[in-house]
Amino acid sequence: MRHYNRSRRANLFTQNLLWIGYQAWQGYLNLDRGAVVISSEVDLLDDSDRHWGDNLEPSLNFRYIPQAQLSIYLQEWLVQTPAIDPILAAVANYQPQTELIFAIESSSLDLGWCQRLKISPPDCYQQICRRWSEFELGVRG
Repeated sequence: MRHYNRSRRANLFTQNLLWIGYQAWQGYLNLDRGAVVISSEVDLLDDSDRHWGDNLEPSLNFRYIPQAQLSIYLQEWLVQTPAIDPILAAVANYQPQTELIFAIESSSLDLGWCQRLKISPPDCYQQICRRWSEFELGVRG
């Protein structure tokens, strides 16, 4: 897992933190531990301007992969077997009430473990549920 520097992908994460936290907590409540996966038709890890013309944000898709299916998911992305165990250990040990694990699908797979969130996944979930009408038209996932 890599630490993010300030870039478009970090901004993308920051701008969608409420929705990512909602997905993380909803997934945890329904499926136990796991990771939020973010995907798009454009390469989200490409910092060049070729996919980001006219200041348009890419359309994002979100889904939750439970811990029980994570190993298969990682193998499908051709993650080497020695690298899978530390990822599964991170998922087994993160604190769902205050942290989340995410993956960005792009030309490659990028994983992150957010440990010092400004807003917790349960709080993200509560805010989205309270303000659901604001999110209905833009539901992603």
